[in-house]
Amino acid sequence: MSSKNRTRRTTTRNIRFPNHMIEQINIALEHKGSGNFSAWVIEACRRRLATDATHLLPGQHDK
Repeated sequence: MSSKNRTRRTTTRNIRFPNHMIEQINIALEHKGSGNFSAWVIEACRRRLATDATHLLPGQHDK
């Protein structure tokens, strides 16, 4: 796994977002009154993992 700045509980990963998605996230953050992009993305990932049962199965990566 490629990563930088690995600490005990977090890992920094660089990802690309489509520009229109960044704009939509920024609008959502403005409406919420919070400017924490990382927290928003982490929460979105948590919600996706909660609805995706395949993450619970060991060895089932990108099939």
